[in-house]
Amino acid sequence: MELNNNMKLKIVLIIMILITAVSSYSWVDNKYDTAHQLYMKSNYVMAIKHFDSFLETSQNGALSTQAELERSDCYYQLGSKAYVKENWLLAARLFFLSNSEIADLKLDDCYFMLAQQQLEQNALNATLKYYEKITSYLKGSEHIPELLFNRIKIYIEIGNNLAAFEDYHFLWMNYPESNFTKDIQPSIDDLMPVFINDALALKDSMEYDLAVESFTKLSQYPSTFQHEMFVHISELYLLKAEMALVNKEYTLVRENLDLALDNNKEIQIEIDNIIRDICSSIIQEGNELINIFKFDEAIEVIKSCYIMIPEYEPCFDLINDTEDKKQRYQAALEHENSAINFETEKNFSAAYSDYNKSYNLFNTNRVKEKIFIMGNLIQAEKDPKEFAMKIINSYKNGIIPLGVSIAESSVIAQYGDEVKNSGWKVYYAIGEYKYEVRFDILSPDENYYYSWRVNLKTRKITSLNNISEDVLKGKVHE
Repeated sequence: MELNNNMKLKIVLIIMILITAVSSYSWVDNKYDTAHQLYMKSNYVMAIKHFDSFLETSQNGALSTQAELERSDCYYQLGSKAYVKENWLLAARLFFLSNSEIADLKLDDCYFMLAQQQLEQNALNATLKYYEKITSYLKGSEHIPELLFNRIKIYIEIGNNLAAFEDYHFLWMNYPESNFTKDIQPSIDDLMPVFINDALALKDSMEYDLAVESFTKLSQYPSTFQHEMFVHISELYLLKAEMALVNKEYTLVRENLDLALDNNKEIQIEIDNIIRDICSSIIQEGNELINIFKFDEAIEVIKSCYIMIPEYEPCFDLINDTEDKKQRYQAALEHENSAINFETEKNFSAAYSDYNKSYNLFNTNRVKEKIFIMGNLIQAEKDPKEFAMKIINSYKNGIIPLGVSIAESSVIAQYGDEVKNSGWKVYYAIGEYKYEVRFDILSPDENYYYSWRVNLKTRKITSLNNISEDVLKGKVHE
């Protein structure tokens, strides 16, 4: 019996909760109905109040959405009334609260008219704020061309030329046929020299990329300075090419030269000359490497010409010639190394032969010098004294024996038969392949002793006293 009473109590409580919930939902729905009825009767202010109250408590998603739409229209209708009365500030606030596409179609009008009112009062900052609302949030507004026209004028007046130019950029890109775009162009032309000077300052600071970017942007718009812009851009790419050339970045050099030409077709001949000069410089560098026998490095350098002029024939010919020289040089080195070994063994004839073979394959100064030395050593080994005299007699077409003969004739003319001479004498001197050659003239009053040291290996003659040195210099003692 007690259990049944408890169950009855629970059932009663559940029924009461359900009744309360249903009543609550009914009460909330009644709030919407009240707001809706006010909306339908065009009592928009009160309707908004009741819609707000309903939306604060409603958990009915579909009904809440409908309430928000009707509340939005309330604001729109109120805004439209203010709009008709040209109460632009109130209308703007109401349209803003409406937050609908249809409201935005008139909201831009409100902001634009408010901006115009501020402009008439020369309140430029306030004007710019209203313009900013349109450009930031109402980008589809039909007022934007006129707005930008006005804002450019304001920016120019307050000295913000960069902002003026950015607005012109947007205006020209998006409304190229608008009368506002065409009408503002003379004002932009007046600004162009300022921007050109700014870009040139970047150029003078070697900020070439920034200068190119600036001139490129300027050159996109119709102005009387457009051709000048392209000329400046072309000059900047030439400067960039020069910088790349210093680092031998030939691909970058070619790219910049092409860009220079793209911007100014009038410099075709100049570009061609620059490219030929670069190729000549590359070939010269290659030849310098060839001269020091760095053939592989030379070939890689010379190939850079192909970047400047694809299939450049002089480059092709030089590479082939360098490959041939490389092979001949390697073969010449084998003979040279063989000759060095023979020289070490003092087999000068064999060394002489291999040095000649090396030289015939590839002329080098070091091998030429070795051939000269080996020839001297062969003669020195055969008869060193005779060779020493040969060197003396052949020096400067016989200047030594001639000078001694003249000196002797002078002394004989003075003393006659009393003059005696030693004849030419050759003696071994200290040092390998070193010999001393002498000639003495004896007279009653004075004697003359001529003496030279001869290096048979190098044929170098060294005077051992002043009168011998005079003979070497062509001064004859009389």
